Amino acid sequence: MHFRLYEFFDNNQLLYENQYGFRPKHSTYMALLKLINKVSEEIDDKFYSVGIFLDLSKAFDTIDHSILLDKLFTYGIRYCLQLD
Repeated sequence: MHFRLYEFFDNNQLLYENQYGFRPKHSTYMALLKLINKVSEEIDDKFYSVGIFLDLSKAFDTIDHSILLDKLFTYGIRYCLQLD
């Protein structure tokens, strides 16, 4: 199921380009390198950098499943099981 969903979202370009976690060939290590590169560029250009870091690891546990199913339907995912 994961592979089919990922393939659908990838083929339809529905994934944000900076989504690094849970994607093949897009590790969180790459996200860290991109952050370091961006901060270094800003320092070189005499700008300040501010970071805000959020841990959203439990966010999926709190989602209303009917909203999730509606969102998937909007993106073209059909034949989902309805959760009661």
